[in-house]
Amino acid sequence: MIFMKPTNSLFMNRTVYIFLCCLLPLCHLSEAAARSWTYGHVLRRNLWNLSENVAGIRQDSLSRSYAEVYGKWSSGGFRDSWQATDTWSAGAVTESIRHFDKFSLKGAFSFDQTEGYGMCGSMFMKPGYYPLDVLEFTPGRKTRQTYALEGGFSADLAPNWRLGAKVDFSSANLAKRKDLRHMNWRLDMTVAPGFMYHNGPFSVGAAYVFSKNSEVIESEQAGSSEFSYYAFLDKGMMYGTYSVWDGSGVHLAEEGIKGFPLKEIKNGASVQFAAGDFFADAQYLHSSGTAGEKEYIWFRFPGDEVALKAGYRVVHGESCHYVRFGMDWKRQVTDESVLEKVSENGVASVVFHGSNRIAERRIWGLAPEYEFVSGLWELKARGEVRGVNSLSSQMYPYLYSQELVTFSADVSALAHIWKFDVGVAFGGAGGLLEEQGRMVSDGSGVQTSPFRLQDWYDLQMEYKTAPRINAALSCRFWCWKGLYCRVAAEWAHGFGLSHIMGADRWGASFGVGYEF
Repeated sequence: MIFMKPTNSLFMNRTVYIFLCCLLPLCHLSEAAARSWTYGHVLRRNLWNLSENVAGIRQDSLSRSYAEVYGKWSSGGFRDSWQATDTWSAGAVTESIRHFDKFSLKGAFSFDQTEGYGMCGSMFMKPGYYPLDVLEFTPGRKTRQTYALEGGFSADLAPNWRLGAKVDFSSANLAKRKDLRHMNWRLDMTVAPGFMYHNGPFSVGAAYVFSKNSEVIESEQAGSSEFSYYAFLDKGMMYGTYSVWDGSGVHLAEEGIKGFPLKEIKNGASVQFAAGDFFADAQYLHSSGTAGEKEYIWFRFPGDEVALKAGYRVVHGESCHYVRFGMDWKRQVTDESVLEKVSENGVASVVFHGSNRIAERRIWGLAPEYEFVSGLWELKARGEVRGVNSLSSQMYPYLYSQELVTFSADVSALAHIWKFDVGVAFGGAGGLLEEQGRMVSDGSGVQTSPFRLQDWYDLQMEYKTAPRINAALSCRFWCWKGLYCRVAAEWAHGFGLSHIMGADRWGASFGVGYEF
């Protein structure tokens, strides 16, 4: 089975080899690596790690690394419209933070392969990320491979100045080979150079952030058939175009365009401030996204993002208390282009006549968190409230609005008993949905309202807002000098369901790893 183009596979194999050769000298065995301070603890205790500015990793001096191979499984009817009835995953991951005399290094690499069965609905790898979506309706198996690579450094330039930079890169490919087949390729990259000034308990920093992501869907119909399969282009709030998959309305088989390409570029900056055990970070990004290529730009979706993160740490001997808070806000609009294909003297071209604003969405979130860590046990409590305010105006004079608010809370505890780490977690979630529709003009003469894929929309909204509870159990056994094996199981149950096929979903995972 092949899911990446040969050139991409060769590039990734070389990248993996070079990265591991660079990482191995850093990953020497540390006999003194305390079990109570794993890589996860070290990553969370330095509040500068909340930001994109990697120059702040030198505010800590403890080096830790880990490597793990794992497997995951989940099954059940309580799932979103695009999720699989059964999912299997396997992969490997390694991460490291190493501090030296004048500089520090941070790196990570991971590979994951996921198999999903009975999947249809959204054709994208990250449904909901873009303001557009494409749905197909032939359940089948999907296979996804994901490679992720991260590298960063922080170096002392002067007694009070540090310089740092990091690169995050991930490449993913997805294949579905049944009925209406499609193959996807996605790339994500973030580059963030930054600096910081520190003087005693005070420190400030700033970083420039550049991010680019893209995804391409290439579709084809399998075998010969007397009919064509249908697809749906969701332009917002599940209003859009429903037609045969190779029709011009859904753009999956547009003449002169290879597949359905999307691209988004973000530019911005973040600033940080720390005083003693208090830390705060503010970030702004402006994004510019397009669907299509060359002169065939069907949609444009610019946006702005703001994020605020803050944390406070209290240390009592070997115990630590952490309070963290996150807040984010995003506004994004969708403009549909008015294009005309013309031919003059045998030469075909595309004329751009302007654009119509067909959708807008505002996304916001609040996430407070408390964590306690000691040598005997740990406690973590987290809450989150997220809202999405959407407008859809694809056809004059019809205007639709939506207000969706979801909320969740969970509590987890971990006890260190001899060579075992035993964990338990409980949580709940739910949501509220309100919609309104109206006509902004009575004399337009338009009689047909925009088409909505109502059944799929009802299923999606029910999954987002249905009251639910969830529970999880985990156990990690420390075998010998940092070597461990772990198992975990989770369960979720939804209430008051009328569109989702089942009320329960189960999951399990296992892993074998090494902390050093």
